[in-house]
Amino acid sequence: MSEHVMSEQLAAVRRSLDALASFFVGDGTVADTLLRVAELAVDAVSPAKFAGLTLMVDDKLQTAVFTDPQAPEIDRAQYETGKGPCVESFMTGEIRELPSTRAANQWPEFSQACVDHGILSTLSLPMTFQDRKLGALNLYGTAEAVMNEPEIETASLFASQASIALANAQAYWDARSLSEQLGESIKSRGIIEQAKGIIMATRHCSAEEAFATLKQQSQATNIKVRTIAQDLVDDIAKRGSP
Repeated sequence: MSEHVMSEQLAAVRRSLDALASFFVGDGTVADTLLRVAELAVDAVSPAKFAGLTLMVDDKLQTAVFTDPQAPEIDRAQYETGKGPCVESFMTGEIRELPSTRAANQWPEFSQACVDHGILSTLSLPMTFQDRKLGALNLYGTAEAVMNEPEIETASLFASQASIALANAQAYWDARSLSEQLGESIKSRGIIEQAKGIIMATRHCSAEEAFATLKQQSQATNIKVRTIAQDLVDDIAKRGSP
């Protein structure tokens, strides 16, 4: 691994620790913190194109935090069948690597969902704290066999940091309250992704530019991004109604 890549990974780790610190002092929600850790994991593990966190929400496994809306779409197959690397990593507390989704393996439904979305390899790492099963950090790559030992070690560090954030959240709130918060976060992320898609289609811009537009409007009006996104989605829906 080159010194430049190592430097970038260390910088991402430091930013992740800063995100954890903001949660510990009360400035960030658990969902915001987990999302930031997931985003920085993608920055640090270069073969990964996006990430998701498999968590128990409303008594069932869901991809509760994700950096790309494709993650929950891909993972739906394994939650429906109960078979997949994310599920196994959560249940066993062990790392599950899928070097090739196009090769025959024990998770055919999940693998097909990956291929349909252009994902050719995945890596799932357990999120545990003091022998408690908390979730799994899942990384998705668009090339085969790209997660080598250094990348796995780096990803494990981010899984540990996400575990710390989640364990501390559980210490503050009971399981039902935390589940409700994460459930609301899933809904909010979905609405925001819809709004970003609308902006991208109308302005012919990137996802990052679309989100920046939402944030700028939020700052200018002192209205939450989620509310602005919901208003935009509702407005488009009304226009499309007969």
